Amino acid sequence: MAEVRALQERLIEIVSQGDAAWFEEQPDRRIRMRNAVAMEFNTNLGEPPVGMSWRALVVEAQPGARARQPIALPISVENGSLNEQELFALFVQVAPPEAKAIIDRLRRVKLAGAPKAAAG
Repeated sequence: MAEVRALQERLIEIVSQGDAAWFEEQPDRRIRMRNAVAMEFNTNLGEPPVGMSWRALVVEAQPGARARQPIALPISVENGSLNEQELFALFVQVAPPEAKAIIDRLRRVKLAGAPKAAAG
């Protein structure tokens, strides 16, 4: 069990580094969608419904302060096909209330780091 937990922690570290690099390269973006990675979430997502795949919505409230939310979407939806407003609307639909509250609080508090351009 400890080995599985260590593997999960390492996978989360890797996807977090990837998310950080993506947001650093896209300074005008506050949300992204990418394929979910096995074991990246604390709960077992299981198999997605037929014709769908698990994605991760990653919201950056401030530089370095991000939240990830799993969502099942049709396989035909490409990761780069939705704009910021559409992605955030999906996040609001699927995120639990506590996740939305954390994002809201983080957006109001000034954390150390470079300022980020506001999303359109």
